[in-house]
This record gives sequence, C-alpha cells and structure tokens, in this order.
Amino acid sequence: MPEYSERTPLNDTKRERSSALYWIAGLSSLLAVLLLASTITLAVLYANNQPKSGTAALPKWPSPSLSPLGKYTDAAVAADNGYCSEIGRDILLKGGNAVDAAIAALFCIGVMDSHSAGMGGGHFMTIYNATTRKCHVVDARETAPAIANETMFVRDPVGSKIGWKAIAVPGELHGLWTEYTRFGGALPWKDLLEPTINLMNEGYPTSNALAKALQDMSKVILNEPTMSVFINPQTGNLYKAGEQIVTRQTFMNTLQIIANSTDPIKDFYDGKLTAQMIEEFQRNGGLITAEDMRNYKSIVRDDSEVIYTRLPSNRTICGPPPPSGSAIAQAILSILDGFKLNQSTFEDNVDLYHRLIEASKFAYADRSVLGDMAFITDALPVARNITSQEYAAAIRKMITDRAHPEEYYGGDFGVQEDHGTTHITVMDRFGNAVAVTSTINLLFGAVVRSNSTGIVWNDEMDDFSTPGQPNYFGYPPSKSNFIVPNKRPMSSMSPIVIFDGNTGRPELAAGGAGGSTIISGVAGVALHALWLGADIKQSVDAPRLHNQLRPPNTQYETTFPAEYVAALTARGQTMTPVNNLTVITAIERGVDGSTYANSDFRKGTESYPAGY
Repeated sequence: MPEYSERTPLNDTKRERSSALYWIAGLSSLLAVLLLASTITLAVLYANNQPKSGTAALPKWPSPSLSPLGKYTDAAVAADNGYCSEIGRDILLKGGNAVDAAIAALFCIGVMDSHSAGMGGGHFMTIYNATTRKCHVVDARETAPAIANETMFVRDPVGSKIGWKAIAVPGELHGLWTEYTRFGGALPWKDLLEPTINLMNEGYPTSNALAKALQDMSKVILNEPTMSVFINPQTGNLYKAGEQIVTRQTFMNTLQIIANSTDPIKDFYDGKLTAQMIEEFQRNGGLITAEDMRNYKSIVRDDSEVIYTRLPSNRTICGPPPPSGSAIAQAILSILDGFKLNQSTFEDNVDLYHRLIEASKFAYADRSVLGDMAFITDALPVARNITSQEYAAAIRKMITDRAHPEEYYGGDFGVQEDHGTTHITVMDRFGNAVAVTSTINLLFGAVVRSNSTGIVWNDEMDDFSTPGQPNYFGYPPSKSNFIVPNKRPMSSMSPIVIFDGNTGRPELAAGGAGGSTIISGVAGVALHALWLGADIKQSVDAPRLHNQLRPPNTQYETTFPAEYVAALTARGQTMTPVNNLTVITAIERGVDGSTYANSDFRKGTESYPAGY
C-alpha cells in the first residue's frame, strides 16, 4: 500500500564551520586543520542525508491511473458507468435524495452493464440517515424456488450456472420499489426510470466492460437464441465497444410499463408480466412458479439486525447482516484498527500487509458458517461476534509475524462466488449516504433472456453450495449454504457506510464487484482512506491483496511492488499474481466539507463519478 504521509525533507544545508588559527602556526599545520575540517564536514553531510533506519530505497508504487478524482461541494454519485453516475447526479439536482439517486442509477446500470446486474437479479442496499444517525438495510437478495432442493445439481453441475434451472426468484425490482416508498420518494417514480428509457430509445454505446463480457461469453451467447439482442444487426457479430445498441426494444417496453405503474410489485410479481414470464419458465424447464413470484418479499432490516462495528477511534461502520458478506469486511477493519499502522519504514509496511492478510484469513474462516438468517440460527450472532471489540482483540493476539497452516484459522468451508456484480455509492447534500451492490451472479447470469420482457436472468442457484461439489471457482461446499426452498444464498456483497460516532458526519461509503474479493477490496479501500490518510482516488487505485484462506494463497495485483511480495513470501505467505481484483466505487466526505468520489479505473474508461 503506498505511503501517503508527507515526508519532511532531510536537511542538506552545509554547516558553517570556523577555525580560530594561531598566527604562529605554519602553513603545514593550517593545511592539516583545513583537511581535517573538510573531512568532518563531508562526513556529517553524508550522515544527515541518509534515510533514517529502515526507509532506504522504499519500493516505488505504480503511477496514478487516468480515473478522475471527483471533488464536489455538496453531493456525488459514483457508479461503474459514467452515464449512470450522471443520471444519479441529475436526480439529486432535481431534489431527489440519495436513495432516489441510487435507484435511478441502478436502472441505468442494468442496461449499460447488463452482463453484471439488472431486474433479473437482486441486491443489498445500506442507507445512512444523517438525521437519525441510524443505518437501514434492504435485503433484495434472490431466493430459491419452492421446488428446489440441496441435491438438485449433484449430477448436473453446469445446470446451476447456465440455463433456466439456474435462475432464482429475482428481488431487484421488489427492493427498488420498497426503498423508494420507505426511504425515497422525493420525486415521482417515473422520473427515476425515464433517463434510462431515453437512453435506450436513442440507442446507447456499448461499454468496454460489456464488450469484453460479450467476447468472454461469446460461444454460449451465440448458441442461445434468446440472447440474440446482443448481436449487432449491421455486422452480424456481437456488439463491440462503442457500437450503438438498438436491439433491446422489448426491455425498454418493460421499463416503460414499470415506470407508468402505480404498483410495480403487483405488475411484476403478480400480474400480466408475471404470467408471460412464468409461461417461459414452464416451456424451458425452469423452476420458478407464479407462487414463487407472488411470495417474494424484500426485507427491510431494522436497527437490531443491521451490523454495526463501533471502533475505539469513534468511527462506526454499518452494513447488511448475513447473507451479505459485510460483517467480514467490518471484522477485518476492526482487527486492524487495534494495530499501530505505521508506514515509515520498509518493515513497517511489511508488517501492515502481513497483518491485513492474516486478519483476512481469520475473518474469511468465520464467513464459512454464515448464511441466510431465516435458516441458519447462528448467522446473526456470529456476525455480531466477529464485529465486536472482544473478537478483534482476541484475533490480534493470534496474529504473529509468520503465516500459519490453514487449520490455525478455523472455518467450516466453503465459499461461493458472485461474479457479475456492480456497485453504486451516493452521498447527498443532507449527509445521507447509500451503498448498494447488485448482481446477477456470473457474467450474463444464466445466459438466458425472457423474450416477453427482455430481462436477462440471474444464475444465483450457483451461489448456493451443493454437497460434495465445488462451485464454479473450485471452492468446496458449505453446509450453511446448502439449497433450501425460499432460502437466500450467501453473498460476498459488502455495501458499507462509515460515519463519525460523535458528530454523525458520514466519512465513507463504499462497495465493490468481484465475487469473494469484494470483501478484501472494500476493507482495503477503507483502510487506505481513513486509516492511512490517502485520498479516495489513491485508495481505489492502490494495488490490492486478497486472501480468503481457501485456497491458501494470497492474490496480489501485478503492480504490487516485488520487494513487498518477496518480504511477505519470506514470512510464509504464498503469493500469486493476478491482473485485477475487485472493482470499487467509493465516496468520502472530507474534513474540509467537500465530497470526494472515485469510480474504479479497473472497470474501464467509461467508469467515472458525477456530482455538484
């Protein structure tokens, strides 16, 4: 992690020296004295200009990325796509609050980055109310259909990833309407959808992220007739970056129906749209029934269920309870908060990275026993325990200067991945903050689309564990995450807000995309910004480390200095290079009152914040 504190220049001003020489001394004595004086002076100058012990030749960090650091007077929106940041910003300018802006930006992301999120998926939203100084959480995670069971994919591992059986009951729209009616509503509902509808009506450019996802999944997409909307009719090929998409008229029509609805939940979950979608599920061998749709409910978590981490530094972190992974990110920060985080010397930095890795191992081990609170009775108590000061103090005592065998850290594995994900962060002029992470799981979800509504469906059934079977990424199954009807799968999504426990001032809101690396990415960005004194762009830019205990290696981005990699290896860490880890969007409210925002350069050039 880069050193951000300002260094005081070493003093290289030559020290004046005078010599009182006796007039009776000979020329040889004078020369001898002058030679001795000059020798001493040079020695002193050399000593004064050397770096203090341990700071010599600190490794160089990569140059700043091209992503802009947004600095705004009042408010900001940071999304994975700049069009969507601007749509959210415009909602704030019209008088909407942070929740209204987040909803509008999410509708946009569901179109611009349709490989990652949309109405066919689900999300977690963390809302900080500056007036009450309380956090609220909306759980709009998908659920398993009523006829699902824990062994249904034992002999069909591909079926949990691609195709109609992979689809869980979507929660996205239910959550958005719940958030609008409970926490937003400063503007008409229609106003939140119209900017995205207008984009689709005009035709919108293919982002680099979407173009890359299309190429990565090209074989599957080209063999799936329902996904033909991603083929450019002018070229006969999948859309390339910059090409204007004009083929999603059906989905635009669905958005118009939702925009004009007085009860979107009724129309989508128990109305004409529902009947059309269920007919498609039945025809294609899907599991979701009309009753599954009618019974779906997003959950507003009250203050007793929100996970709060109150730190000795007077900071408070809040985030969703399980099945979100937020408690794991909060636990990592709580553990590190008790260490003296120093970046003065090379060894100080090695200590810092080593402790970050070790804290992550312990926290991820405890993640393995978390799950849907409605089915795993210990999930909420475990989440509260690992975010407590007692837990953090106990773990700090177990962190030594060496890595240990896996069994040292505990855990009852395994871990599932949610990969096709997006995150939006908002702070409004009133001090309210929103962090919302949305997903359809793997790229393009189940890689099937509703012909009647244009919705790209999730493959969240792969976020559950199957007995005896690793998931898509080779991780072993977790008993607490086995499939049960109506259950919500465990997730790495970690939308957090950090505020000053004394004044209530929001300090940071953040979240990310990238499967299990979301947790370490969110913790790392918060650590840089609030503990190491970086600005929010430096925090997001910084090369990342990730260790989730299983598998036992530490992934590091290739721009991470080789000297630190070697030093961590010497401490027993198994280091593995990767190109990119998590994509983070974050907003920080500075002590100067300004609002600073950054959208991760890792998502592409279209990723930038907006504000005023």
